[in-house]
Amino acid sequence: MMKQYGIDPRLVIWIQRNTGHDLQTFSDLAKMKSLDSRRRNFSAARKIEDIRLPSWLMVKENDFSLIGEMTKLKQLSLHDVEIDDYSFLVRCRSLSTLDLQDTSFSDCRLLAELPALKKVLLPPYSQLKHTEVLELLFCLWEIKEEKAEEPKAAGQPCGEKTPSEGSPASGEPLHLGDTAHLSIEGMGIVLFSSEVMKSVVPGSDFLTEEFTDPKQVGEHIRKGDITAFCTGTGGEFILWFRSGYPDSNGEKEFPVMIRLAVEVRGGSLQFGDLFWLNDWNPDFPQEQILSLPDGYYHITVCTKKPESGYWGDDQIICLYFNKLEEMPELTWPGVPYLFTEEQEAEPQGTGTQGQNKRDYMEMIRQLYAVETLQGYTDEEITIVKKYFDPLPLTLEEFWKKAARTEAIHKVQDQWIRPENFEKWDWLRDGDYLVILIENQGCCRAGIRRKDLTKADPPVYVTVDDINGEKWTLCAGTFSEFLQAALAYEAVFAFPFYKEGLVFWLTEKEMEIVQSGLEKQPFGLHSWLEMDMSFYSNASDNMAVVMDCGDLEVLYGAASETGYKRLMEVMEGIGETL
Repeated sequence: MMKQYGIDPRLVIWIQRNTGHDLQTFSDLAKMKSLDSRRRNFSAARKIEDIRLPSWLMVKENDFSLIGEMTKLKQLSLHDVEIDDYSFLVRCRSLSTLDLQDTSFSDCRLLAELPALKKVLLPPYSQLKHTEVLELLFCLWEIKEEKAEEPKAAGQPCGEKTPSEGSPASGEPLHLGDTAHLSIEGMGIVLFSSEVMKSVVPGSDFLTEEFTDPKQVGEHIRKGDITAFCTGTGGEFILWFRSGYPDSNGEKEFPVMIRLAVEVRGGSLQFGDLFWLNDWNPDFPQEQILSLPDGYYHITVCTKKPESGYWGDDQIICLYFNKLEEMPELTWPGVPYLFTEEQEAEPQGTGTQGQNKRDYMEMIRQLYAVETLQGYTDEEITIVKKYFDPLPLTLEEFWKKAARTEAIHKVQDQWIRPENFEKWDWLRDGDYLVILIENQGCCRAGIRRKDLTKADPPVYVTVDDINGEKWTLCAGTFSEFLQAALAYEAVFAFPFYKEGLVFWLTEKEMEIVQSGLEKQPFGLHSWLEMDMSFYSNASDNMAVVMDCGDLEVLYGAASETGYKRLMEVMEGIGETL
């Protein structure tokens, strides 16, 4: 029997506003980095009756314990709420900023259990208990103004200062000189002034309509109405906002550098995850707003690879803003990339970096152990064009060069072939060009009909919904989806695998996977209602980690040598399902 968790309806609403979607899987909780009860993102507030709760949740008044499952939460701001039990806080060990000023919080002993805490805002002194703990905290703390005589900065380490206007803890926008923490799921960061972009319709999918095709991105970058850069991965980023241009020391310390520009109106610049653009809303949280005078700005963006060796692992990005009289001339033809591949000269297949650069044809040869690839003829593809025209260039290329290769069809799920469009009416009449079907037909991946003119369109997925009423973004481009889907399906065809195939992973075991294998630059979101990431240490092996609330993994290799190399990391970890 599935375990059920209680949740206060207010927390359900907060999660929806902070993430932009309803809570679906237990693992969604662990992905949250920020929770602000006042946040008004993604349209007006909805009633709890309007939100569809998953089967593992039930409404339970005054139960906020699930906040404790947000183990990666860095910022928590609660306002105008009375909670009976705040013990969930001790499980949020990543918290760096905590705002409880307008709550019923009282027991300061809980704060001593938060090792990453840097700033905390507390209710009036008369409400607090065990205040002696505050003197032992190595963080900045501030008590609500009712006790003005209480020293606001008491107990803080030497050199600390009270929150300045523009710091995240003060609830005000950032200023040049401030630092921000940003967690992203997409592979890029966007910046724009909401006043400049006020013509965009709220709720529209700006990402897929105007900011997916590289040429479109390049046009916006050069125009400066909205700008962005590709980080190469999702993850955790530390943004330093500075004025002017970097000096020679800064250029040496942060050698990966690009130059952009943007127009600012209304005195502020918003910044956030690329995926934010899926559901346009300029109402950013305060910690993602930079206060800037109106005008044109040259932006120098520079970074370096983190010491861990992984992009997106608490990666520092410096953004220098220099005000100009007019918009500078930029030459970006497409997407600016803020990362480097140090091993570009390494032959493909001789290392993990080489593998990251493989195209889908090389992936098929290596993961499916085939030498010759087969594609469809123009005449055969014309069958599809009778119903979906034009075809995206990347999809048509795949069909012509490799999609007829029999090895890729002897897998778990079913790739759609051009001839299927003559057999099945439902393929022809929908708003999505379906490209892959789960083996029981309960999950489909497809390209929106209105995106067919894009060279490399996003791919969406629907579960248990033949009519396609609810589709979710699965991958930002068809190219990424193709690589991820080929890798996922290959695991079911590998001749070398461990008996049991699918295994549970603990968090510690997941750390072994992450440290011993190279994460691949592609993934699948919401396939079978799971998020999938991919890891490998040879050109013909693959481990697929599936996050469905718990962590599951399946892995194998196309050769015995590749399998042995994989087992150097995977041996002894995981419990058979």
